[in-house]
Amino acid sequence: MSTAIATPGPRMDLGSVPPSVSGESRLLYTTVWSLKSLMRTSDRQPQQLCQTGGGMRSNFAHIIHQPPLLPSIEAFIGSVTASLKIKMVVLVTALIYVERLRKHLPKTATGSMDTPYRIFLASLLLADKFWSDHSVQIKYLVAAAGGVFSMREIAAMERALLKLLKFNLYVSADEIRTHALKLGICIDENVAAPA
Repeated sequence: MSTAIATPGPRMDLGSVPPSVSGESRLLYTTVWSLKSLMRTSDRQPQQLCQTGGGMRSNFAHIIHQPPLLPSIEAFIGSVTASLKIKMVVLVTALIYVERLRKHLPKTATGSMDTPYRIFLASLLLADKFWSDHSVQIKYLVAAAGGVFSMREIAAMERALLKLLKFNLYVSADEIRTHALKLGICIDENVAAPA
C-alpha cells in the first residue's frame, strides 16, 4: 500500500441514508459509503490483473495459487465485523482514521479494486488496538476476511496506514461522540478514551 491508494470523494449526505436504517446498520452503511467515496479504483479484481496479458504469471495461472475473489465491500464489512464481534466504538474510531487518511492523500491518488478492503482492515485493526489491550490477532482477521489477505499482507497494511496517519491514533471520547452524532449514531455517554 502506497500513498497513492485513494482519492477523496464527496462528503456523506446523511439525508441519503434511509430513515429505516439505524444503530449498527447505519454505522455499517456509513462505513461502506466512506470507503467507496474515498477512492477511485480499477474495475478489475487483483486476480484478474495478473491473469490478463502474456508473461510467466498468465502461462502458469492454472498451477499458481490464487486467493479467493473479493465479495462486495458491503458483504465483506458485514462479515468481518460480525465474525469478530466489533464494538460500535471501534468501528467509529476506524471511520475517524479513514477520514484522517482522506485529509492526507493527494487528490490524484488512485488504488486497485481491493484498496477499500485493505484500508478497512488496517483501520479496523488499528482502532481495535487503540481500544483494547487484547486486540484481535491478525490470524483471526485473516480468517474473518475469508483468507483473501495473508497475515503478512495485513501486517503491511497496518504499517502503511500508521505511516500515512503519521502514527497519530489518539481519538478523544468527545471526538468519537461528535463523529457518531454526525452519522446519526448514539454512542454510550460513558465512552472514555483508553489511558
